[in-house]
Amino acid sequence: MALASSRVHAHSASPLAGNIPPVLIGTLLAVAFWPILKSMFGSWFDPPSNMEHGILVIPAAGFMVWRKRVKLSQIPRTHSAWGLFFVLWGAGQASLGMAAHWTWISRTAFLISLTGSIAAVYGVGVVRELAYPLATLILMIAPPTFLYERFTLDLQLIAGRLGADCLELMGYPVLREGNVLEMVGIKLSVEEACSGLRSLVSIVFLCVLYNHFFVRGNLTRAVILAMAVPIAIIGNVGRIVMTGVVGQHNHELAGGFAHEALGYISVVAAGIGCIALHFLIVQIRKMWRPRQA
Repeated sequence: MALASSRVHAHSASPLAGNIPPVLIGTLLAVAFWPILKSMFGSWFDPPSNMEHGILVIPAAGFMVWRKRVKLSQIPRTHSAWGLFFVLWGAGQASLGMAAHWTWISRTAFLISLTGSIAAVYGVGVVRELAYPLATLILMIAPPTFLYERFTLDLQLIAGRLGADCLELMGYPVLREGNVLEMVGIKLSVEEACSGLRSLVSIVFLCVLYNHFFVRGNLTRAVILAMAVPIAIIGNVGRIVMTGVVGQHNHELAGGFAHEALGYISVVAAGIGCIALHFLIVQIRKMWRPRQA
């Protein structure tokens, strides 16, 4: 029985899988998808796309994989026919996306082929263990444009209305017309960047990193990710309020570099808000457990 078991294990384990280094797989995929990857890398440095965090996604995912190196070494390496299926799926999707100029479709095809390659060479167990880092890589791809077109205006109006209410509570007279706020001597226009949608991806990335390293429990992680949306809106309302207050004292500071700097500050403040939310959940759990006991 022991001899038969060892034979089965020797047959299921793939000697080829153990001999192919991950660097070779990554290189082959990079060569095959180079036009798509080049376009994606360029979007990280394109100001209108607001994807500055994209350059940090790959190192962050790589560090997550490195932390799992002990568990990965203990997983038997096997071939998976499903892996080859997903490799071909990714290739077909990339071709379709490039032919139809569907940017998001072609870029996500790379992740599909990457996942398929890992499954084909190393097995489904390795993919299962790498699910979190692989899912994190989605954040290096700018969301599809139809999402911006669908939600940007609504979020602009919400941010503008909340910003005007906050300024009035602080004693500043404000006249709001749609997404335009008129104050004494200045006129603030709540543009797309102030809607909260474009900074949302960066805030979600911060939440994903924080969840991986500091949060335990899938429910708590899900709550923090879900709250990233209102936190992003609140952060951009704070940006509008700060711009309005600063603009009342110095009109030149209401735009240009100072306004952009406030945008980065709002993202950092939103990240701090996610951390504060986690600590609040932890404290509530500590208070709730003795009552249940």
